[in-house]
Amino acid sequence: MGYAIANLWRNLCAGLRLACFRRVDRLAFRVDLVQLLLLFALSAVIDFIGDWFRAAPPREFSLLGAGSELYAGAVLLLASALIALFNRQRHVALALPVIVLASLPLVQVLHYLPYVVGPSPIIAAALPIFEYVIVTWIVIILIRCVAVAFAPLPSYVWLRAIVGGLLLAAPIWFGNTLVPSEPWWRTQTDDAPVPGGLNAASEAVLAAQTFLLNHVLENLQDERPAQTDLYFVGFAPDGRQDAYRTDAEAARHIMDTRWGTEGRSVLLINNPQTLITTPFATATNLRETLNEIGSIIDAEDDVVLIYLASRGTVEHHLAADQPPLSLVELAPAGLKQLLDDAGIKWRIIVVSACYSGGFVAPLQDDYTLIVTDAQADHVSFGCGDRTPPTAFGESFFQALGKGDSFATAFDAAKAHVADRERDAGYSPPANPQISVGSAMADKLKTLRRRGAGGATADRAPPPLRG
Repeated sequence: MGYAIANLWRNLCAGLRLACFRRVDRLAFRVDLVQLLLLFALSAVIDFIGDWFRAAPPREFSLLGAGSELYAGAVLLLASALIALFNRQRHVALALPVIVLASLPLVQVLHYLPYVVGPSPIIAAALPIFEYVIVTWIVIILIRCVAVAFAPLPSYVWLRAIVGGLLLAAPIWFGNTLVPSEPWWRTQTDDAPVPGGLNAASEAVLAAQTFLLNHVLENLQDERPAQTDLYFVGFAPDGRQDAYRTDAEAARHIMDTRWGTEGRSVLLINNPQTLITTPFATATNLRETLNEIGSIIDAEDDVVLIYLASRGTVEHHLAADQPPLSLVELAPAGLKQLLDDAGIKWRIIVVSACYSGGFVAPLQDDYTLIVTDAQADHVSFGCGDRTPPTAFGESFFQALGKGDSFATAFDAAKAHVADRERDAGYSPPANPQISVGSAMADKLKTLRRRGAGGATADRAPPPLRG
């Protein structure tokens, strides 16, 4: 066993030189079946640990990760065999996978490093470029591996090496298309069981969706003359995090019971548990909902509150996930266009998502109140591995349920999140934002909490700060 470990160390040192573009030759590697198995096991261990850091808590272990490892190993062996046959060098079939597995651990570790460090605005902004660098580095390493595996060197060695390296890189381009890559660890809410074994693309689900949306919109109550009515739309498009569903449902309950939106509220949710009970949170359904509300309200008097809860991106888009459907992400400009097209003048927009401050500038006007749980270039407290992902939104609507002021609710939620950030040692702070239009400041005074808590007028929120 000691001899095998010594050879493993020698292979890893040689692989490190190859990955760092140092001179190395075929004789620097020890090639046998034991080394192939040991290097494969090391690669699996690195992925096992890296997937744990990548998954947001609460985490659950998945044996499907082993299937992904075996699939990647099988593709590597098959591609190596094809390269060996094409170049008439049979020894390459074993030497090449050993050299590849010895050369990739450094790249694997660095690939998981952003998730080990944790989320931050700088990392989030650099992550797309970082991914391109990693992929390019892997392809170059694979090309070098093919060249080093040849003995003796064939004619047009680098042309053969490039073709062979691109063949080895096939899983990067096509792997997820043929066999989706599954991690060893994932968030417990991912792929939750679906009632009746249905999925979002099932015919029964799609048929039910048409009925659900029509039923919800047909049952919306019309506006009441000579009274400012408040309408509520909850939009939770991330179906991989159950917290967004429960948060949107809780927000609607508070608005219905404490602010009089019952009969004038709509939920659009992506979640495995609501496939046949709630309309999907898609851009199309949101457009239909806003158009319907716009047609039944008094545009000069009534107010529409939209609550958006999802994962946010550095480009200020809201993640939209309802596997296996491919959905359009909602951007600030898209939301503004939907509201404009629907003729909705008085708007209250609450966004719970990373980088949600990016919604402020595109949506600002005299008739709009905007509340976000982070500034444009900051992640919110619920992003990444910090839980719950809806900490701000939950606190904001709970405060609305106890008080009568949007500004006071914002202050309470901001203070609560600041306390959580301080206790967790998180920096920089999310810095929630609030912006109120000049006309909306007066309009809020006409909105009264009509539910169990009484009917006290709202005070005007402060101007944008932070």
